[in-house]
Amino acid sequence: MSLFKKIIQNQLFKVTSLSSFSILIRLVTGFLSSKVIAYFVGPSGMAIMGNLRSFTTLLESVGTLGIQNGVLQNVAKKQNDRVVLTTFVRLIFWTLLWVSLLLSVTLILGNSYFGKIIFNQNTSYYSILYFIAFFIPFQVLHLFFITVLNGFSYYKKVTLISIYGYIVSLLISFALIWFNGIYGALVSISIASLFLFLFSGYFFLKEFSFDLIFRKPTFDISVLKGLIPFGIMSLYTAVLTPILYIFIRNLITKEVSIEASGWFEAMQRISGFYFMFISTLVSFYFLPELIKTNSDVEKLSITKKFFKEVLPVFTIVLIGVYFSKDLIIKLLLTSDFYEVRALFVWQLLGDFFKGMSLILGIRFYVVKDLKGYIFTESLSFLVLFLTSMYWIPIYGATGAVISYAITYFIYFLALVVYFRKAFF
Repeated sequence: MSLFKKIIQNQLFKVTSLSSFSILIRLVTGFLSSKVIAYFVGPSGMAIMGNLRSFTTLLESVGTLGIQNGVLQNVAKKQNDRVVLTTFVRLIFWTLLWVSLLLSVTLILGNSYFGKIIFNQNTSYYSILYFIAFFIPFQVLHLFFITVLNGFSYYKKVTLISIYGYIVSLLISFALIWFNGIYGALVSISIASLFLFLFSGYFFLKEFSFDLIFRKPTFDISVLKGLIPFGIMSLYTAVLTPILYIFIRNLITKEVSIEASGWFEAMQRISGFYFMFISTLVSFYFLPELIKTNSDVEKLSITKKFFKEVLPVFTIVLIGVYFSKDLIIKLLLTSDFYEVRALFVWQLLGDFFKGMSLILGIRFYVVKDLKGYIFTESLSFLVLFLTSMYWIPIYGATGAVISYAITYFIYFLALVVYFRKAFF
């Protein structure tokens, strides 16, 4: 066994252990949070929360300009040259700060327009967007700080930040839901970002002092130009995905009921719990490792490692989730969500193909293949949109997860065909 393989296996074990502990904390806090939300706000409230979460995700993506993977790559490669790296980090910090502030102003001025899209006719919730506008800069900078720490491969620090964030978010959600019901639940989505900003900012400022970051930046267009491919790729997906999911929830509400939309959202929350295992590993380990190597042989070796060691475990998890679906609904939700059990088989099938696609899809970022990325992502969005339009009026919320499964099956096949020369 080569030295490279030994190192990568030891590191993978460490990252997996840290990620597993973080995931355990998130599962516990997520379980408690889901139970409280299900009990106090029910399916209709969960549907509204789903739309607001999708919208805040969209804002975060726009606020970070979609350049997180580009920043990660630059930090990973430039960390030995602190002068160049500090100049780069300072420029990105100020760019994202001004973009996020502009985003806040836009949200305040367009309150009624965005409120109608997210909350439909529930005008009493429109004021929640003012909370989002105030806290979005904190969330954007938090994501930037986390990306920089990932670039340094500080897995332990990132994991600690995640754990602190999960616990604080849970406590804030409990308090606000207890006193303000669904309104408090919606407000809690944004408030936790302030504490995440403080946690990640603490570790970030240990690497880059306050004085260095808050100096007047030297604007270098060539630096930003190098991040454009990453920005386009990330923004394309990160903006269209929330929009498409808001469309799907609203379509389910229109064709069936808002409760059915809540069942679909509940299924997405459950999916998020177990899918974080594989997505965390890809983001925190496989992507940085692929970026660091320039060897096609090593890239292929890392990819094979994912399929041989990570995917089988994930498959077993999916099988376990399916046979435990009644227990999961009972533990995480309430009897009002019993219809969710019919969504499991298609959701799990879609998640399997999504997991298969994850390691292939991030290759676009590594090799900066903008054309291939746009083509495959466009294909997946088009399939999801068209199949949702067809299946949701017929099968309701079940139609939405059928569309999800079909989409990721086709997406995976498209990736295999596209990268066939690299793997075969």
